[in-house]
Amino acid sequence: MNTEMLDSRLFYLDPWLKEADVVVKTIEPVTDRRSFVFGVMLSGTIFYPEGGGQPADFGFIEDKRVIDVQEIDGEIWHYIELQDENDRDSLKPGSTVHLRLDWPRRLYHMQQHTGQHLLSAVLEEEYGIHTLSFHLGTEYCTIDVSAKDPIELPLMQIETQVEAWIGRDAAVLVHYCPPEDISTFKLRKNPPADEAVIRIVEIQGYDCSPCGGTHLDRTGQVRALKVLSLERYKGHVRMYFASGAHAIELMSKAYEDNRAAATMLGSSVGDISTRLSEVLEKSSSTEKKARRILVQYAEAEARLAAIHAGPKGILQFTLEKEDVDWGTMLCKAAVSLGRPAMASCLNDSTIIIQVPAKARIPGLSKIFSEIMANLGGKGGGGEAFYRASFASADIAKQFAIKAREVLERYQTQC
Repeated sequence: MNTEMLDSRLFYLDPWLKEADVVVKTIEPVTDRRSFVFGVMLSGTIFYPEGGGQPADFGFIEDKRVIDVQEIDGEIWHYIELQDENDRDSLKPGSTVHLRLDWPRRLYHMQQHTGQHLLSAVLEEEYGIHTLSFHLGTEYCTIDVSAKDPIELPLMQIETQVEAWIGRDAAVLVHYCPPEDISTFKLRKNPPADEAVIRIVEIQGYDCSPCGGTHLDRTGQVRALKVLSLERYKGHVRMYFASGAHAIELMSKAYEDNRAAATMLGSSVGDISTRLSEVLEKSSSTEKKARRILVQYAEAEARLAAIHAGPKGILQFTLEKEDVDWGTMLCKAAVSLGRPAMASCLNDSTIIIQVPAKARIPGLSKIFSEIMANLGGKGGGGEAFYRASFASADIAKQFAIKAREVLERYQTQC
């Protein structure tokens, strides 16, 4: 960056500037974007171009919406979408145009970016953990840090230290420094190479870092920072966080959700985890009891089916509405009686077959697979358990008839 470039970048001279009048230098159609998208170069701009992990500003040039801003070869291009070719008449080179910034978006970016500098500074100064990369998103931000495991990061302590610097309301200063004078600053990361002027953002008395983003004037304007989660990522740790009004909004919503959960659980917000543990334990116990009752019921159904099938018959269960799990449970109960079984789960167009050890015959599953393939089914299994699913209940019934014939034939041979 040089002095001339700095003078035209109004977002650096005053990041709180929301409107400005400038002159159009160039307007060109953009061939690699949608129809009637044009790139506009201006004599100066309040729009920050995407870069350094920070998204581009949006807004308006006159009544034309700015949908993207990019820096290409040192020049800032503003991309606008027009109604047609004639819609650019008000943007002729040499004409003065009025710029309006999407201010809520800019403020969000500034709060997130300054919040990131605070978080990275605390990690570096207090724990020796370096920030490797930064991404500013619409719902949350992330930094990848040099820690190897999330357990290395004491979150409550880190947040408390960040909040302390927010409370100090320290000045956020911007310095423009030639490379030969860079040693006068204790930088948290290395400066970019081949820059005529290096831009440094300082949290006064605490942190200095090369940065091209837009920032707040004081740390108190960050208002709040909340670490949302941690995860292992490519041998390091990724931290998800939010700052500013967005962080306050997320925390307020989380509290409201907790309060609603507390009401449903009949507890206070502070006792949610204890009460939830009790409910889950009780639910688990109830589920186990219900499972035992179902097993007993399945065993009773299997015994009844055995009476009707005779001493060597295959136990057949036809289920119109019940699910595959119940069919599997019935077959398992039948096998415990030493009987082969088949459950036709018509609601799922699925057939379950189970065979006890004494009745297993090598090659049986291969025969089932051939029948299934001929009927366009999917599934598989072995000699003890086989499952096949079909496009319709009618096709499943056809498989059941053929599979039963195979089982009965082998039963006769045994």
